[in-house]
Amino acid sequence: MLIALTALLAQFAVILTHRRVNKVRTRPDPPVLYTVLCLFGIAAGWLSIGRPEITWSTSVLVLLSGLLITAEAADATAKLGAPRWVPNAVCLLCGAASATWLLARPLPYL
Repeated sequence: MLIALTALLAQFAVILTHRRVNKVRTRPDPPVLYTVLCLFGIAAGWLSIGRPEITWSTSVLVLLSGLLITAEAADATAKLGAPRWVPNAVCLLCGAASATWLLARPLPYL
């Protein structure tokens, strides 16, 4: 859960920076590619943490943070002038990080 919270705070920082720089008042529609990559990231994260049981309460949190906010953060990253591969990496990595909301306990430190 700590990984998902850290990723969520970083996404909010990117979105707020983008909105402050470009004075965006409404939420832009991110490309379909970002949405698909976020879903792949969520699935990869779910598989990598051992396929925990999905409940309604945690699935909503995963979809909000891993799909909606991550797609907007990737779009903001692209519009802030990052290299072409960075928004795709944001989608995959933050989508995978959001899957840790599904865990009953935090991941142990190595």
